[in-house]
Amino acid sequence: MGRTLKSVIADLPPDDRAWVETKGREMADDMIRYADTLADARRALEKTQTELADVLQIRQNAVTQLEKRSDMLLSTLRKYVSAMGAELQLTIRTAAGVVIVLDGLGTLSSDGAPLAIKSESGKAKARRRA
Repeated sequence: MGRTLKSVIADLPPDDRAWVETKGREMADDMIRYADTLADARRALEKTQTELADVLQIRQNAVTQLEKRSDMLLSTLRKYVSAMGAELQLTIRTAAGVVIVLDGLGTLSSDGAPLAIKSESGKAKARRRA
């Protein structure tokens, strides 16, 4: 009968087991850091589409469709990332190397509508629709 990888690792000497665990964490971190798609990020975080569907209260095939999109609302992306147990952080990196963190983008108000854009005076501006 075959052995599982976990049982093989458990039988290793403590130093070897520690090395395998450290290397495994490094590889998992790299998978997350260099994920090209939402599906890659989900797999790197060891989540299934079904688990995300349960958290998002949607069907599994809707998660599949979401992962295949090339364009989506930031609020949708934020919900997906949150369902994976992660946090979406949007940043702008200027040519001079300045990093600007954008807070609040993709956040919805309590009624589900995007938060209003505020002018410098603090009053909400109306958006024009074409």
